[in-house]
Amino acid sequence: MPSIDITDDQRDRIAALREELTDAHADRYTSVTLPDTVAYLLDLADAVDDPDRRAAVDTNRSEADDDDGGFPRERLEARLRERNRRHSDANPDDPMDLYSIAAEYDVSGRSSMTKGELVTAILDVAERRYTAPFAPVDVELPDADHDGGSGADTDSAEGGSEADHDDDDGSSEADHDNAEDGGDESDTAAESDAGDQAGDDGQLNAMLSLLETHSDKWDSADGDARYEVELPDGSVETARTKDDVRAALFKHY
Repeated sequence: MPSIDITDDQRDRIAALREELTDAHADRYTSVTLPDTVAYLLDLADAVDDPDRRAAVDTNRSEADDDDGGFPRERLEARLRERNRRHSDANPDDPMDLYSIAAEYDVSGRSSMTKGELVTAILDVAERRYTAPFAPVDVELPDADHDGGSGADTDSAEGGSEADHDDDDGSSEADHDNAEDGGDESDTAAESDAGDQAGDDGQLNAMLSLLETHSDKWDSADGDARYEVELPDGSVETARTKDDVRAALFKHY
């Protein structure tokens, strides 16, 4: 599929429009993809009723996701859409197809899903595990602001005057360094883009390979629980699904 280069602002506007279209038209059996959003924009350009219409961008949400290491749903979706729905003649060297990924995540109804539905279902399960890994066991994560807020505020207050002093002393040096570094900005940007893509692929592969990486720590079980996970202290934790196994491995290893 051909690709085009867009700015961060354009990407955010397209993402906001996609959410708007999803709210208006999607249901449990359908989804709005990025190609659907682009097609909508092209149709709108042919017969526009409101030339001043703009999709509102929630900049606070996107900035918070970047700062907090939020789930990179759109970038992972692009990676997943490069995978086949299901290999007719699987080759061990081929990337894992969407059906196999859905099986790893115990996605229900995967055999009758279209490619787009598989991608959406996989991302939904992965996002729940990414943002709430202990949800299946009803464990709430501690509030980071409550646990560490006062300490961070104290450190910030103590370091304020020292930082101001350093800023004054280093202003001329910073100006000189900025002048020398100006020619390297394009190289740095290119390296950053390549790093983001490699990081997305690595992140997706890490999510999918938890069970394989720690295959010696879990096994099938008899009884109500289908699986058992060996914990670092030697005890055993039961799990009903592979998703629960993955959550336990994420928690302890």
